[in-house]
Amino acid sequence: MNKIAFILRESQTARFFIPAGIMIIIFSVIFFNASVQNKNYIKTESTVTNVVMDEEAHTDANGDHVDASYTVTVKYTVDGKEYEADLSGLSEYKEGDRMTIYYNPDDPSLITQTKSLIIPLIMAAAGIAAFIFGIISGMGALKRYNKLKDQEREWTNG
Repeated sequence: MNKIAFILRESQTARFFIPAGIMIIIFSVIFFNASVQNKNYIKTESTVTNVVMDEEAHTDANGDHVDASYTVTVKYTVDGKEYEADLSGLSEYKEGDRMTIYYNPDDPSLITQTKSLIIPLIMAAAGIAAFIFGIISGMGALKRYNKLKDQEREWTNG
């Protein structure tokens, strides 16, 4: 019995969850850094002035429903000066809708719709859980190999 071939066959779960966990952790760090940079942003109200559909609602190849996504142009005022900016990947808004945004006090033209740290923290927890699950699964494959090897020795030694 080839050890490498056996472990590769038996560790499919580990081979998926370990890299997936690492990638999720990396993305969570990127999102966390972006959220930390936004922590000083100031809350304000804006008005939607234009809505453009980026992608129509559709059903994907797996049969799952995918909602439409939109780019929304918002207008807001900071210290008496009016600004206009675009936010992409949003759900449907209508012209005239009010939207809470956060702007950079050093450069009010930079905005975000949220400055929460919850999403990056949840992503980090999911990434860590996936990584640990992958390690445990890999260790299980190694244990199964060792058990089969011991059983093989018993059969050959009688």
